[in-house]
Amino acid sequence: MKLFLHSGRDSTHEKVIEVMIKAVSAVLSDSALHRSVLHNYTSRDASSEYCGCLNGGWCQDGGQCDCAQFQALGDRCQIIPNHGQDRDGICRSWGQHHFETFDGMYYYFPGTCSYILAKDCHSAVPRFTVWVHNCRSCRGSVYSCPRSLSLFFANEEEIHIRGYQVLKGEQRLTLPQTVHNVFIERLADYILVKSTFGFSLAWDGSSGVYLKMTEEHKGRPCGLCGNYNDDGSDDLSSSYGINSEDVAEFGNSWMVELPHEPLCTAVEDDFPGPCSSESEMDDAIEKCSALLFFPFISCHDNIDPNPFVASCVSDLCVSYDEETFCRTLVEYTRACSHVGYPVREWRDSFPSCVDGCEDSFVHRDCISCCPPTCTFEKECLGTNLHCLDGCYCPDGMILQNGTCIAVSQCPCVYHGTAYPLGHVLEQGCTVCVCMGGVWNCTENNCTSECTVMGDTHVTTFDGRIYMHTGKCQYVLVKSRGNTKFTVTVQYSACGESQEDSCGHSVTLVVDEDVSRQVTLNREGKVIIGASMVVSLPYTDDVVAVRRLTSVFVGLRASFGLKLHYDWRGGRIYLQLDSTWKGGTLGLCGTLNGNLRDDFLSPAGMIEGTPQLHANAWKLSSACISPVNVPIIDPCEMNQQNAFYASLCDVLTGEVFAACHAYVSPGVYYQQCRYQACRCGSGCMCTALAHYAYICFKHHITVYFRAHVSECG
Repeated sequence: MKLFLHSGRDSTHEKVIEVMIKAVSAVLSDSALHRSVLHNYTSRDASSEYCGCLNGGWCQDGGQCDCAQFQALGDRCQIIPNHGQDRDGICRSWGQHHFETFDGMYYYFPGTCSYILAKDCHSAVPRFTVWVHNCRSCRGSVYSCPRSLSLFFANEEEIHIRGYQVLKGEQRLTLPQTVHNVFIERLADYILVKSTFGFSLAWDGSSGVYLKMTEEHKGRPCGLCGNYNDDGSDDLSSSYGINSEDVAEFGNSWMVELPHEPLCTAVEDDFPGPCSSESEMDDAIEKCSALLFFPFISCHDNIDPNPFVASCVSDLCVSYDEETFCRTLVEYTRACSHVGYPVREWRDSFPSCVDGCEDSFVHRDCISCCPPTCTFEKECLGTNLHCLDGCYCPDGMILQNGTCIAVSQCPCVYHGTAYPLGHVLEQGCTVCVCMGGVWNCTENNCTSECTVMGDTHVTTFDGRIYMHTGKCQYVLVKSRGNTKFTVTVQYSACGESQEDSCGHSVTLVVDEDVSRQVTLNREGKVIIGASMVVSLPYTDDVVAVRRLTSVFVGLRASFGLKLHYDWRGGRIYLQLDSTWKGGTLGLCGTLNGNLRDDFLSPAGMIEGTPQLHANAWKLSSACISPVNVPIIDPCEMNQQNAFYASLCDVLTGEVFAACHAYVSPGVYYQQCRYQACRCGSGCMCTALAHYAYICFKHHITVYFRAHVSECG
């Protein structure tokens, strides 16, 4: 049915139009009908001349623009408020020339230069700055022209994103990557940039950029995205502090002059609209009005379609083709997905809008920012978009090394090495078979071990390796059975010296009797109860404690627990015999051969990140711990320790080569670098000793100290 009639205003045509409106009313909600262009279109004078109004505006007598078509504002209809109730404070820009501010004001700005999209304007050193580089000579569809971003964070060099390549200075980054307190990753069709200070950015690899911030940033940004103060009326504030309705004046004020680039031409104040004639705009409106009906109507209350219909009209006036049309539909559905209201399977109604997914991937309208993996480990920051659109694995499949696999095909991980389905692993007296990401082990009477290395790295009984950075007292392991015991670890804050490990102490409490608790502290002392220091060896009816070496203290309990504590280097090796299988909780996990449930909380929930897991097991609510933040690479902060980090190369070389076939050095190399950069030679030597200990369990003895003089 053709919705727009090009005719005079005789009574016959008015009756036809009236019938059409009633027919549409029967299938549209009141809110959808209110948005419909039908009423506005039939009320205009079809003989009027097109005079350069923007965003679907019609030229009236005296050169005035009628902006009712898309509820636009301004003398040229240059601004359209997005009245959607779930915008979520997202600033977005797409297709080179379309912008919607944090506070929901859409405008069309045909700039061809580089601009400040958003910047922290209320800090002496801006915490963030985002430049958008538009194409200087875009011909044809705006979606086919190159666009790129430059990101600047406090005291960091430029991060440049073009396509899916990310450069820091001149160095190309392999993703995922952490740069100081910023985490960058590729997920589906997006590059995601997340920070620890409430800044989040998504880039679609071609033209779409989407910014979201926490409320602590309200009133602080400036640039083309506006000031994020919940007041759209002052969004067009120029770089020199003038609030203007002139889009060109506003946009030009945020232009960035790039070194080694010719001077870019500013947009003229009276720049022409993208539609060169009324008939051209008529055709585009008829095509773009699809956004006002099924299947998009389900999102109308959440995201107002008017700005997106207007942007669609502008794009089709420049390049009237199916690919451009489909991209305009994508932008609306994407906005809906970003706030958690995806328009599912909308492409079924538009078969020409192919998804372009390759291999085993399918198009998904709502991909979690933290999709499940075979290990179920997630790194998700609080400012994420609700969900993303793009090519990803079908439902029930998991992305593993770039390929979609069934959960039942997941490999099993042990000490950082992934083993395929069906692999048989013999470890001491235990024989385990990999089955769908879970080790299925024999019931032989042997021990399982949980390890802590330094104040960050934990390996659970079931072999899951993770990091957390809290400085609290945590439950390392707690019994579920009739025999009640708890082992806690107290992490201390690091001092100013970078030469030693941040210390911790270990405490065993049996039957909840704190008067008989045993604490091994960072000074090598053994304390019974609250304060009684005892000499070694020490024995009572439950525990026996003795000094094993110059740095190790050993504790053995009558109920099948053995603990070796390196008080100087911060290592803990905690063993339980097979009677405790499936009977533990805490940082050390569940001891059931299934590393997927190792992050089980006291409330019975499986936590999504190492930080959340650790926080669930801290003993004091007054202790502040990080939540949902990426762990920062200390090598970025302590460059004076780069030499010690370089000595970790011995792990991957000839000295440890005999062990590589049994235990992959990769994760231990990363641990070594982390510890070396954080606290120098002592921590580096401890990390090497830890890998040597793991190798020794596989009957491989490594004398690394003879090759690393700093550890001699």
